[in-house]
Amino acid sequence: MSSVVHLNQIVQVKKRRKWGYATVDLINKDGSVRKRDKTLVVRFPEGAREASAVGSLWQLSGKEYLNSFQVNDLTITEYTIDAYEIKYLRPSGRILARWISSNIRGIGSVIANRLVRLKNLSALVQNRDREALLAVSGMSNERVERLFNNWPDDTLHETMEWLEALDLPMSLGAKLVSIFGERAIAEVEAHPFLLMAMGASFEKTMQITTSLGLSLDDECVLAGVAQHVAVSHTSRTKSTVIDQALLVRECSRLLKSDVRATVGEIAVTNRLLVSVSGGYQVWGTALMETAVAKFLQEAHSRQPGAYALVAAWEKQLTREAVTEALLSYQSTLNFELTFEQSRAIVGAVMSPVACISGGAGTGKTTILNAILGVYETVGSGVPCYQVALSGRAAQRMAESTGRPAQTIAKLISDHLGDEKPSLPPHLLLVIDEASMVDLLSMYRLVGMLPRATRILFVGDTAQLPPVGSGLVFHALFDTPIPFLNLTQVKRQSDESPIHHFAMSVRNGRLCLPPKTQTTLADSAACSIDGTPCIDRIIEYWSESGGIENCIILSPLRRGEFGVENLNRRLQEHCGLGRSAVHYPDPQRGWIPWITAGGTKLFEGDAVLVTENNYSESADVRNGDLGVITEVMSEVGIDGVLGTMRVNGNDISITSDLLEKLSLGFAITIHKSQGSQWPTCLVTLPQEAANMLDQTVLYTACTRPIDRLVLLGGINVIAAAMARGSLALSRQTFLRERLMLAASV
Repeated sequence: MSSVVHLNQIVQVKKRRKWGYATVDLINKDGSVRKRDKTLVVRFPEGAREASAVGSLWQLSGKEYLNSFQVNDLTITEYTIDAYEIKYLRPSGRILARWISSNIRGIGSVIANRLVRLKNLSALVQNRDREALLAVSGMSNERVERLFNNWPDDTLHETMEWLEALDLPMSLGAKLVSIFGERAIAEVEAHPFLLMAMGASFEKTMQITTSLGLSLDDECVLAGVAQHVAVSHTSRTKSTVIDQALLVRECSRLLKSDVRATVGEIAVTNRLLVSVSGGYQVWGTALMETAVAKFLQEAHSRQPGAYALVAAWEKQLTREAVTEALLSYQSTLNFELTFEQSRAIVGAVMSPVACISGGAGTGKTTILNAILGVYETVGSGVPCYQVALSGRAAQRMAESTGRPAQTIAKLISDHLGDEKPSLPPHLLLVIDEASMVDLLSMYRLVGMLPRATRILFVGDTAQLPPVGSGLVFHALFDTPIPFLNLTQVKRQSDESPIHHFAMSVRNGRLCLPPKTQTTLADSAACSIDGTPCIDRIIEYWSESGGIENCIILSPLRRGEFGVENLNRRLQEHCGLGRSAVHYPDPQRGWIPWITAGGTKLFEGDAVLVTENNYSESADVRNGDLGVITEVMSEVGIDGVLGTMRVNGNDISITSDLLEKLSLGFAITIHKSQGSQWPTCLVTLPQEAANMLDQTVLYTACTRPIDRLVLLGGINVIAAAMARGSLALSRQTFLRERLMLAASV
C-alpha cells in the first residue's frame, strides 16, 4: 500500500509521542474500534499538538502511509496518517460510550452503553446526581465518583470549538479553561489581547478584535496594543522601560492612525502596564525588578547575625579582623597585593552584598581567591556557592578558585521544587561574569535564596551585557551597594600585544595591531587580516591546532562569515565521509540526525551544547563545548547513540541530548563570554558593522590566551568603537527601585 486518503475519520488518542505524533485507534460511527493489523500513528498539525491528550477524540482528514524502521535488529512497520484537517470532537451517543469505557477506570463498554441511554447524562453528572447514576446496572459508588471526577468538561469543548471557528490554535483551549474556567470565552471576548499572552500573534489577535466588533479606539484595544508595543520593545532592545513618546509613536504606527497621548495611562488603568518615572513597564518586568531590588537591599541592610543562628559570626566581624585575616593570607602568596586590591578585598568581606568590577589583568581572580581565603578565617564555616550564567564560565571559575562552581540554572534546578534539598539558611553566593546575568535569571535566583545570604558579584562592566532583558550588575553601580572598581593592571603577562589591544578598546583609545602575515608563525600574537576569506580562515584554524586549541568567533549566525556557514565549511574540511550520528525515527527508521542548523553530526566534530541538560548521565550546560568521540551503528543500552567528550568527561549522546547540540567549530561572541582558548579567530564582517559595539569587540579580544587574529576591515572596528556600549542605552528601572527600597 503506497497511500490511503482518510476523510472525516474519527480517531481516539492512545499514547502521545514526540514531535506531534500520537498512536490512535480508528473509531467507527457506532463507537467500536476498527481493528488494524499494525499500529496506527497520526501526525497532528502544529496548532493541535498540545491538545492531543490521551483519550481525546478527533475527526481528521489526511493521507495514510506505511512506514518501516529498524530498532536494533527488529524491523517495525506502522501506518501513519499525516493529518491536514482536524476537528476536536465532543463525544456523544456511542462515541461517548467509547470515551467513557476508555477513560473511566472500572467502566467497561457494557456499562458505558447503559449510561449513554440515560436522558441528560451530562446534566446528571454535572449536578452530581449520584442516586440516578447508581440506578444504572453495574454502577457502584466508586465508579460514580470516578465518573464525576473525570467527566469531559463542557467548558473545554465549547472553548475548543470557539477557537476552531476562529482558526486559533486548539492548544490554547486547556490554558484558557485552566485560568478562567467557564468564563474563558467571555473573558477573551472582553479582553482579546489575553490571546497574545497565550501565544497568539498580534495580527491574529487584531483580526479577532475586528470580528468581535471592537473599535480601534476602544480602551481595551488601545491598552492591548500598548502592551504589545512595550513587550516588543523589551524583546528587541532588552530595555525594561519604554518612554511615553515612543509608546505613542509605535502604537500609532501599528494602528495606522494617531492614538491618544494617554495610551500609556489607559494601559495602566487596564492593568496591562505599570507607570514608572520616564515611561512604562509590563507587569512581569516591573514585578521582577521590584523583587530583585527588595531582596538585594534587604540583604545589604541586614543586621549582623539576623535570620540565621549560624550567621552569629557576623556580630564579631570587624575591619580589623578582616585586615588581620588578609595579612595572614597574603603571607601564602609569592607576590604582594596592591593597595587597590587589598581595599577591594576588605570592602567585599565587610559588606553583605558587594560588587567587584575590573578589566583583564586587574586581578579579579586573585582578589576572589583572597576573599574566599579571608572568609575561611573569619566566616565560621559559612558555605560558599559559586555560580555563573554559562557552563564554561562556571568551569573556568572552578578551575581558577579550586572550589566547586555551577551554573545559576543548575543551582536553581537542584534546590527549587518539591522533594529537593533546601539551601542552608546562611550562605555566601559568588556570581562570576556578573555582567552576563539578566533580570529573569536574577529574579529566579533571589526567589530561592535564604534571607541570610551574602552576595558577591564579580565582573567587568565593559564586557557584553546580558543576552536577556534588563541590567543587573551595571544597575548596581552608584547605589548603596558597594561597587569596587579595579583599574591597575597587575600581571606583567597582560602587557602582551593582545592585552594592549584589548585595553585600548576598553578605554576607547584604539591602537590597531599589525597586519597578519602569510602564516601565523610569522605574525604577531595580535594581528589583523583586513581581507579574509573562508579558505584563509580554515588555514589559520588548522595551523593553530584545530579543535583542541582554536575557536572561531563571530557576531553573526548567518551570512558568509556567520557561525552557521563557518561550521559547515569546517565540517567539510574535516571530511564528510566520517560516521554520522543516527537516531531511530518513529516513521523513517534509523536515519542521520539533522541539527537545527541543517547539518549532520559526524564522529570527530566539535559540538556546542545549546540548552542545559540535567540528566545524571549527561549533565551538561548551555555553552559547553565538546567533541564527538564515538558514533553507534545501532541504538545502544539506555538509548545511547554515541559519545562526546565535554570538559574532560565522556558523555553519552541520547535523542534528548541531540536536540540540544549544534556544531561548535565556530560560536557567537555572546556564547564565548566567560571562556578562553589558546587561539581565537574573530570574524568582523562588513554586514555586522551596524550591530557591533565596543563591548562586543572587547569581549571577543579578551577570549584568547596566546593569539588573536581579527578578520575584517578597520572600518568595522572603528564603527564599533564609535558606537560605544549599547548596554548603557538600555532603559531599566532596577537602580531606581534599589534607591527607593533603600529610602524606605
